[in-house]
Amino acid sequence: MDKIIIYIDDSGQLHPNYPHSDVFVYGGYWTTEDANDNIIKYYGILKRQIFHKNHEIKASNMTESIKTKIIKRLKNTFQDEFNPIFVSVDVKSLKIDFSSKQNVQLHKNYLIRRYIEHAVKHKRSLLGNDSTAVDVHIDDQSKTKLENYDSLERYINKCMRGKYNSDKHMWMNSKASFSVKYEDSKMSNGIQIADVLANSKMDYHIGKFHKINLKTVMINKNINKPLKLPKYWTSSELKSRN
Repeated sequence: MDKIIIYIDDSGQLHPNYPHSDVFVYGGYWTTEDANDNIIKYYGILKRQIFHKNHEIKASNMTESIKTKIIKRLKNTFQDEFNPIFVSVDVKSLKIDFSSKQNVQLHKNYLIRRYIEHAVKHKRSLLGNDSTAVDVHIDDQSKTKLENYDSLERYINKCMRGKYNSDKHMWMNSKASFSVKYEDSKMSNGIQIADVLANSKMDYHIGKFHKINLKTVMINKNINKPLKLPKYWTSSELKSRN
């Protein structure tokens, strides 16, 4: 089966009053099904070599040099299989009702959708074919059920098939089957890698991660160009359509 695996974690908060940054980041990577287990196992080896521990080490507790080492080792070991992806937004420029937790979560779902689209397009550009299945893995802290709205998995599948009448902007379509799996980061090396990437990108935005250094370790990974998002967005685009 031609399946790709996507891992996603976030950094920052989607709120204009967050004191540490005006940016919200989704970061992670996509890989092929064949390479997935090897990347997961390799990160376990890296943790033992660097930290002499097997359990989760939060990226926020790592130095820039350690994060750089981890990203370089993964990139160099899996040159064609390890593909970082980022979606960053300027929170204060967003036209959403931040007083509504529902609208905030809906916008997060929208950003995840754009992240997945970006990953699938990148995969197509490199491998030249469409996938039959896409497995999306997200930190379980992101799991939120919204009444009267489609689940994230249902929303992604319907978007990819153009089934939302209110969605005026179609960036791509896909006949693949999309699954969304929420995982405990303590038990998931893939989510821990995504944490390193998302946190590094956040540090890049706020000046804690040297810009030239991040661009250098990411060279040839096609991630430097920003993902363009629409200036205006409304939660009506995510309404359930039965």
